[in-house]
Amino acid sequence: MSLWRSRAVPLRSTLRSVLRISSRRAKSNLSSPDNLPHPQSHSVQQGFAQHPVFVFNVAKRFIKYSFVGLAILGSTSAAVYEASHQWVENVELKRPQEGPQVHTWEWDLDSEKWGGDDKGGTDPGLGLHGRHMVRAAWMALNWGAGQSNATVIATDISSSSGDGLLGPSGLKFIDPRLVLAEACLHTAVDVAERKSAAGRLLPWTLSQILSLHASVLARMGPDSLPAAKEQYERAWASQPALTKDSARLALKLGDLNFRMGQTEAAMAWWGRGAYLVQDKPNSSDAADYPNSFIQHMPESPSAQRTLLSILSSTSAFLATAGKLKEARALDEASFGLIRSTRHPESISSVSAAHALHALTLLQRSSICCIRLGEIYHALKGRPAVPIQWLSTAAQSSERVALALTGVSSGVISTIITNQSSLPSPKDTLLSSYTASPSMHQPAKRLLRDARRTAAESWNLIGILSEKKDPKFALGCFKRAVVWASKADGFGEPGDETLAADWDVIWGNYSRLVGTTGRALD
Repeated sequence: MSLWRSRAVPLRSTLRSVLRISSRRAKSNLSSPDNLPHPQSHSVQQGFAQHPVFVFNVAKRFIKYSFVGLAILGSTSAAVYEASHQWVENVELKRPQEGPQVHTWEWDLDSEKWGGDDKGGTDPGLGLHGRHMVRAAWMALNWGAGQSNATVIATDISSSSGDGLLGPSGLKFIDPRLVLAEACLHTAVDVAERKSAAGRLLPWTLSQILSLHASVLARMGPDSLPAAKEQYERAWASQPALTKDSARLALKLGDLNFRMGQTEAAMAWWGRGAYLVQDKPNSSDAADYPNSFIQHMPESPSAQRTLLSILSSTSAFLATAGKLKEARALDEASFGLIRSTRHPESISSVSAAHALHALTLLQRSSICCIRLGEIYHALKGRPAVPIQWLSTAAQSSERVALALTGVSSGVISTIITNQSSLPSPKDTLLSSYTASPSMHQPAKRLLRDARRTAAESWNLIGILSEKKDPKFALGCFKRAVVWASKADGFGEPGDETLAADWDVIWGNYSRLVGTTGRALD
């Protein structure tokens, strides 16, 4: 017992020592700075104050980057815009150095002028704004005006007539390319008039821009014809001199007056144009138009084309006015003028410029023939005579259309002489025409006119032959459909075929097919 007590005392003292040491360590740990929580760096009030500053910094960075992005976008857009204008100025409107044959046959004289000199481009005297407006008008006409297909113009349905697509509630739809081009040229005319008054323009610039503006107005429908006439007359008055080029302006004025029903003014302008294209004009001949201008052809190829266009317009006026005998005499005289001109033996043996001139005269003869066929039919002559004239017109137009698209002379002869051999029309011109800025548009228009004339001629032949020979008439109607259809699809109207013409041509073919019991193919 005594031993136990002697050993218990050290044990209790040892436990107390351990507890004291643990207590001191705990106190020391609690009082150590390393074990205390870190003090807060800012107060709650300071946190609330920093949130607006953060938002402001974000907004400032957003505005900064947005401004930089808009600046880059604007600079890029401006560079692209100016680059497109420089392309038009130095490439599209530039007159390239084409072969001597183009100049010999004067296709460069017939090309559209945009207010520049002989080298092309726009007149530097127009200034930055004026030149941009002229180029913008060219781009609108040739490159389009964006995604829109039509511009809506409010009009009174009771007073609306003629051109233009009439929609619901009397709204008229106009090609947006024309609307944009007209607006640009209107501004360009204002600039040109101010610059011309200050003597800063080239001699022909104002007249050419006025003529371009009038041409666009004339295509916008009957409501714009008075304004177009006014601009054409101003273009005529602003010419520095009267030349053979002025004859084309007189032709346009005559055609426009004819459309407006002002026949006396039309005849006066046509007579003035015919007078200007003569090799040795005589002022006494102007009062005797058209009789004094159908004796011989002028030597200039451009003057020949202009004169035949003037005579064709005059004949159309006489025919619509009921003066059938006068129209017949004029068309026969025009046909004789064309035949008196020397033509190449083979289109493939001459230059592209020479061939295009010869094909243009051949197409003019086709128009004379188709009108003579209509006139002889209206005069109640022998039934065979109208068909003969119409057949000549159809064959001539087919020859023109096939030659322009590269069909060989042998194939053309086979197609024309054998009615059962249907043509396979193409829409693609020869590369010699598409590669020439001066000949591309004339060749394109000539192909369009030749296809239309061929279709119209065969359709009229079918109408005149239907009672006597339905089978032959059906072949004529089918041939007309071929020329009015797309190049790769029989029975689908071509892009250049007027809707009214297609309805008549396809209607005659479908009707006769149903009558004869033959299936469509």
